[in-house]
Amino acid sequence: MENLRGLPTFICVARTGNFSRAARELGITPQAASKHIQQLERWVGVRLFTRTTRKMSLTEEGASFYRVCSTAVEAIDEGVKNLHEAAEEAFGTVRIAAPHGLSSRFVAPAISRFLELHPRVSVDLVVQNQVPDLVAQRVDLGIIGDPLPETSMIARKFGMVQLVLCAAPSYLRRHGTPRTAEDLQHHRCINLRSWITGKIIPWTFEKDGNVVTEEVDARLATNDGDNGLQAVLSGAGIAQLSSYRIAPHIRANTLKALSIGYVSAAYGLYIYMPRRERIPRKTRALADFLFDELNGHADLQPLVFT
Repeated sequence: MENLRGLPTFICVARTGNFSRAARELGITPQAASKHIQQLERWVGVRLFTRTTRKMSLTEEGASFYRVCSTAVEAIDEGVKNLHEAAEEAFGTVRIAAPHGLSSRFVAPAISRFLELHPRVSVDLVVQNQVPDLVAQRVDLGIIGDPLPETSMIARKFGMVQLVLCAAPSYLRRHGTPRTAEDLQHHRCINLRSWITGKIIPWTFEKDGNVVTEEVDARLATNDGDNGLQAVLSGAGIAQLSSYRIAPHIRANTLKALSIGYVSAAYGLYIYMPRRERIPRKTRALADFLFDELNGHADLQPLVFT
């Protein structure tokens, strides 16, 4: 260990190319710096510097040793930095905004697991089916879908969602399976109403790169996708619902995805944060955790129609 004490001096002298300058940086005398180098050279068994009255330079062995020492010191500095960051435990309250359907299925369960890992962090979950006012609502983090609003934010895409026509097998046995858009006019349909405008949301599809909308007469309308899902599951009719809502039911064969020749376009889902100079550790920790939990989730991918 005594011999290792000369390493900082060696690195500083090699970097500055001058004993006096290195000594000033290290807060020691030039004589002490020279002594450190002499002790180090005795330990390693080779000369590290070539000295003249006018010039000092690294020997070939010294240059090789400097590269090794620099790499080692950088690794140690990085390790110390990581230890400091690990010691700075995340704490405080994170305010997160998320849409209702995604929140209940994915966000709230993930937050439960996050809180177990971060006992000093609290989460304030705001559930609403509209883009939040980041400033007025003091939102630190959120879940949002395309199109991204015209605002300053950092967004990471973690999944995709599309709107899918679906019906229960019991309904299809009684009323048959629609094959075209025109067939829908002869079926019992369930419409969704916008939370924001209160208007019926037209059924939207994409064909050959063109967006097509269909307005169908409905026996039932609701402003809540989960209630629409329950109505479809009970055999009340056909609805166009988010793929993440129906994916588990498609796998369980309690719902059937219907293809009428074209389907809706898929759009992205994002975790976002307001852009700021420094993101608090608590916010970054929750954002990274949610991304790891949700990215690649089977229910957050477009359905494959066969």
